[in-house]
Amino acid sequence: MKRLSLILTLVIVAMAAQAQLLWKVSGNGLGRPSYIMGTYHFAPASMMDKIPGMEQALEGCDIVIGEIDKEEMMGQEAQLAMAQAMMAPADSTLDKLFTPEQYAVVENVFNKYFGNMGVKLSQMNMLKPSAISVQMQAMQAVKYFPNFNENELIDMAVQTRANEMGRPSKGLESIQEQIELLFNGSLTEQAEQLLETCKKDDLFTVQSSALVEAYMSQDLAKIEEVMTDPEIGGDDAEAMDALIYDRNRNWVEKLVKIMPERTALVCVGAGHLPGDQGLLQLLRDRGYTVEPMK
Repeated sequence: MKRLSLILTLVIVAMAAQAQLLWKVSGNGLGRPSYIMGTYHFAPASMMDKIPGMEQALEGCDIVIGEIDKEEMMGQEAQLAMAQAMMAPADSTLDKLFTPEQYAVVENVFNKYFGNMGVKLSQMNMLKPSAISVQMQAMQAVKYFPNFNENELIDMAVQTRANEMGRPSKGLESIQEQIELLFNGSLTEQAEQLLETCKKDDLFTVQSSALVEAYMSQDLAKIEEVMTDPEIGGDDAEAMDALIYDRNRNWVEKLVKIMPERTALVCVGAGHLPGDQGLLQLLRDRGYTVEPMK
């Protein structure tokens, strides 16, 4: 898991063989098809209008299913739990986890993203290394969207539009499951991952730019190329299992119970869709027909 933080942002986009983000799931006894959409968590809500079949999927579904239900995620209890999970014990603050030389490497990259805001790494010493990683990678991604608005992102916009159309929404995972994934690992390993991320910041910046461009143009072949680049951890089987494939298997078990009862529009990071262990193939293995929307 040494390189988990290097691919943490990348898994929210994709590996895939076709330039398509929205898929129809039918057959195997389903009365009506369900749909699966690959998202990029920092993409603007306006991207919805560029995805073929999006309106048909929204109008045809009974429920929208995200990785997390937006109401739970926006709730005060969830926000408090997330904030608490990001805090390190007093004996394991950043300045205690790193040598002065290592701290300087992280601080230099941190300043690159937050220096113009007047925020110093020393003010963030109580945060876990993984929390710093997530914050820096988010800043790295959003800088490629000139009009970025955290209140108008595609994941939440899909759920919001569906709610406005009278469709309820729910999540495949709870906030606590997301917390376990992101923040509850070994602090020593988190520190090693953050340091390695900072040492490869220039490379990761180039790859993040390529991923944004590929997603916005729906060029999934290019996304696959970036995702599997060994230099950024794309060959780390253990990390890919933890971030994508194990979760895919859990999600499919839930979806095969939901879809016969309710037509679903499932919106998850597009990295969960493709490959032999991706959601699309796992559903095919269960006997469903999975095809791109036109």
